[in-house]
Amino acid sequence: MNKNFLLILLFIITAAVCILSLTLGAVKIPLAQIFNFNSVNDEAIRKVLLDIRIPRLLNTIIVGASLSCSGMILQSLLRNNLAEPGLLGISAGAGLGAILMFLLPAAVPFYYITPVSFVFAILSTLIIYVSARISTNKYSNFISTNKIILIGIAISALLASVNGLLLILAGQSVNQILFWLNGGLAGRGWNEFTMTSIPVFIGILSAFFFSKELNILNLGDELAISLGLNLKKIQIVSILLSALLAACAVSIAGIISFVGLIIPNIAKLMIGNDYRYSLPASVFLGIIFLSISDVIARVIIAPAELPVGIITSFLGAPVFIWLIMKNKTI
Repeated sequence: MNKNFLLILLFIITAAVCILSLTLGAVKIPLAQIFNFNSVNDEAIRKVLLDIRIPRLLNTIIVGASLSCSGMILQSLLRNNLAEPGLLGISAGAGLGAILMFLLPAAVPFYYITPVSFVFAILSTLIIYVSARISTNKYSNFISTNKIILIGIAISALLASVNGLLLILAGQSVNQILFWLNGGLAGRGWNEFTMTSIPVFIGILSAFFFSKELNILNLGDELAISLGLNLKKIQIVSILLSALLAACAVSIAGIISFVGLIIPNIAKLMIGNDYRYSLPASVFLGIIFLSISDVIARVIIAPAELPVGIITSFLGAPVFIWLIMKNKTI
């Protein structure tokens, strides 16, 4: 199938899923009222759309696109199809920031959690990068990807243990913390979207701009250097872009599993390893997957809802097993 046609098809499916997600929830809204919003006279429906559904959908788009694009960049950088944003300590770092906010003695407005968890996510990534840089020969032009992976695993484990200790000490806040850690889009509104939309747009646009370099990077360090690629620069840019995108996603929705892991692999199976096509395909698929998961999360036990991270894990785990069985290179 023609790759451009496939991207157009994915865009159409993404748009359709997003529009349908606006109609579903504890309150069902007819599709006709979505397309004729200005003629809707019911103030309750207008309020549901403007204050809940539309900002929630926009945050879903931000999170799905960010996690899938971040995962694709990391898998190229580390040449490992099992790489995902949590490998850089982003999830654990953001979790630590959020837990500390929940544990403050005074009640903290929910929207403060987003910027604080973002800062902690970026800091954890910088710690991993600096540690890998220090442990590398100072005359080397690049950092060993194995060192990034191993130090990332170690830092993530350390932060996870700290988070576990804080959970034990959390007292009455433990339920709020657990709900956030399981990943969710409930209550996310215009504030979260406005804080993260510009960084995410810049991050994804930059990733598309560097798609040619990502293709060369996928050939291996030595061959990439022989082709004239500034490997050190690309490593730094790739890590920063991946961290920026994943930190934005985690700061909005908490820890959501499998989006940054399985979606890039599905995109590459569908459209190939050329990042000029697989990156946008991954973004579309990430939005589709998370939008469907979010709809399931809010209708399956309506009017209550589940954390969307539970749904992505439930759907993602069998898909990941299938990918491993199908693709011998994973």
